[in-house]
Amino acid sequence: MMFGLEKEVATTMVDIELNRFAYHPEGTLGVIDFYGERFYTIERPWLDNAPNVSCIPEGSYEVTWRTSPRFGETYHIQDVEDRTYILIHAANFPKDVQGCIGLGTGLMGDRVVVSNSRKAVARFEDLTRDISWRLLVKNAPLAALSKA
Repeated sequence: MMFGLEKEVATTMVDIELNRFAYHPEGTLGVIDFYGERFYTIERPWLDNAPNVSCIPEGSYEVTWRTSPRFGETYHIQDVEDRTYILIHAANFPKDVQGCIGLGTGLMGDRVVVSNSRKAVARFEDLTRDISWRLLVKNAPLAALSKA
């Protein structure tokens, strides 16, 4: 309240799509195209949503900030069925995440790996820090073929 007046601020929820294009036995790859920039994602393989070893199910998830003992202030994906503490953080390999999502700026050859993860996370956080957003996880086999 300022000068005795209340100001209502409308907050708009932005949908950000994670389009998965490769479900591989070693891991899951996807892309997030946001504000003209492309971020690649690395996750564990799909293992029926088993905690710590599987990527999360396709769906729509609200995202908030959380302070992690290991990763500091990072994004927390809310209300994943039968799962807790699903974060978005720096990770290059599927083994670097335990059900979470890692971000990178590119892919590395013919491996299930993303590159420049810390740089990607910092840039993604810069773009999204001041907005409310929801993550839409989708199966999109041709997503990596399009340009950001």
